[in-house]
Amino acid sequence: MEATNGVLPAKRQQLILDIIKENYTARCSELSDLLEVSEMTIRRDLGALERQGMVKRTHGGAVFRHERVRDKFKYINSVEGNFEEKKRITQRAAKLIEPNDVVFIGEGTTASLLLNHVEPDMPFTVFTNNHGISAEIDSMTTSIELILLGGVFNSATLSTAGNFTIELIERINANKVFLGADGFSLRAGLTTANQDIAAIDRAMIRHTTGQVIIMSDHTKFGLVAAMEIAKSKEIDILITNLKMSQDFYNDLEALDIKVLVA
Repeated sequence: MEATNGVLPAKRQQLILDIIKENYTARCSELSDLLEVSEMTIRRDLGALERQGMVKRTHGGAVFRHERVRDKFKYINSVEGNFEEKKRITQRAAKLIEPNDVVFIGEGTTASLLLNHVEPDMPFTVFTNNHGISAEIDSMTTSIELILLGGVFNSATLSTAGNFTIELIERINANKVFLGADGFSLRAGLTTANQDIAAIDRAMIRHTTGQVIIMSDHTKFGLVAAMEIAKSKEIDILITNLKMSQDFYNDLEALDIKVLVA
């Protein structure tokens, strides 16, 4: 990156914002080295960006300020988005499934790809309201007992929801749950814009005796949707596609969240 000690503050601040947005967080010392200006200059720039509502200052740096997720998830619109990232994430997540597991799988295109990457001869049971899985599942995965949960079908999300779906979930004791994300932040936890999805995912978490596993590409970090699914402290494992900054990693580790990079 070019030295920025001779550029206007506005341009330098935009570069700082771009770096923080891409990595979600950054330290003053890192920004100082990258942009070849003093840490005092970086702190002034971060102060200006914070006053504009662009970032939130932290001890020693800043994080990208939470954006709001307003659009509700639509399965068809999401199929092609970040496909290679979703593939890598679900390949890594599939390694966490063990013989004779009983797992919940939530909604979304990332979750629907998960079963294509498990060992084809490994026996385990899946309960899901994600009917997109039936279209994505590989014909070779014949040892999986796939149980689609009933309820009110939503053609936009290709999933079922409502009281009947929740009643079925409440009769099941899974030992792992795999969920996608509309938004994930340290403050707000796992969130979605769809209240029906939130209710189903919360029920799955309540009836999982083991690990709560979140599959999220890095573009969801810092995003906050209207409905809470889980607080950060309720999450056991986060699987993502890019190595994150050490500060963000340390914050997750302090919450006992294990991070796996696909």
